[in-house]
Amino acid sequence: MNKDRKVLFLDMDGTTLDDRHQMSKKTREALKSCIEAGHEVVITTGRPAASAKYLLTTYRLEEIGCRYVISYNGGLVLDCKTKEILFQYTLPLAYTEVLAEYARKEGLYLQTYEDNTILSEHDDENLAHYMEKTSMEAKVVSDIAKALKKEPCKMLAIDIHDHKKLEDFVNKMKDWSEDKVDMYLSCPEYLEIVPKGVCKGKALQDFCKRFGFLVENTVAAGDEANDISMLQAANIGCAVANAQESVKQAADYITENDNNHAAVAEIIEKFMLS
Repeated sequence: MNKDRKVLFLDMDGTTLDDRHQMSKKTREALKSCIEAGHEVVITTGRPAASAKYLLTTYRLEEIGCRYVISYNGGLVLDCKTKEILFQYTLPLAYTEVLAEYARKEGLYLQTYEDNTILSEHDDENLAHYMEKTSMEAKVVSDIAKALKKEPCKMLAIDIHDHKKLEDFVNKMKDWSEDKVDMYLSCPEYLEIVPKGVCKGKALQDFCKRFGFLVENTVAAGDEANDISMLQAANIGCAVANAQESVKQAADYITENDNNHAAVAEIIEKFMLS
């Protein structure tokens, strides 16, 4: 058992990355020091695995020893070094059909994923926004549920202009979704739809159990509602200064710095290297 090693579970967008989706030199150096001290850093994101892997490559995190990625809000846990999928949870295809139908009825943009590709029924500004942010490719189809050849890890509703439209969708689907899927926001314009019980907090616990880490030696950092379960599951849950108020209320520590000023470096210095 890794009794003395600490594990840092890091949200990326809005936490580790700044508002331009860049990682500062100070943050990368802090991550390097953390890993050199013998601790583990696990990228924990709502992004698909392909996009999370892109972040590791872009910021050369694999070079400093980052190898594990929790993607799809805990729906898939990947060892990027061996390419092994450690855990995976998926939505039944029957559920995707119902969700796609309801989204069409409500005029709400909804997408899903197949391997490294986004599946969408609309080539619009919502898709363009997501593609720019994640650097993923997309395939436009007439029916995303019917286009799926296997169960996806999640679906994602997007509205870059009208946040209330996402909230209304959650309320209208409440009776159907209650025992089937979980829905929560990863940012004001993204509504995550995942298998029941899937969240970053559960992924943190599963990861620690798999590799023999003590939960008492875990630190987590985030900024949005989909990070709350992770902050609550960790021994020390950190909200960055720019986090949503609900995230700050769930945190044990709130950083002095925001994501544009290396908040993660502050967390590493205070809780991982002290």
